[in-house]
Amino acid sequence: MAEAKEEAKEPEGPIPCSPCRGSGKLNSNSGGEPHQVDCPWCEGSGVLIEEHDAQAAQRPEGEAVDDKPQPAVD
Repeated sequence: MAEAKEEAKEPEGPIPCSPCRGSGKLNSNSGGEPHQVDCPWCEGSGVLIEEHDAQAAQRPEGEAVDDKPQPAVD
């Protein structure tokens, strides 16, 4: 009997960035005026950067990264 499930295949080629949908740009309302900014998750490339920390650029140098799970909010 043939297996109904297919083996999971690795995607071929670059994977589009989910937050910007592959455009490399996001709309920001920061500062009161809507404007486009480079996507911090793909750094404007539109391609997923695996294990990339999008908040690292905004973090002051030398500040420790808190890897502890955050408590649930009720």
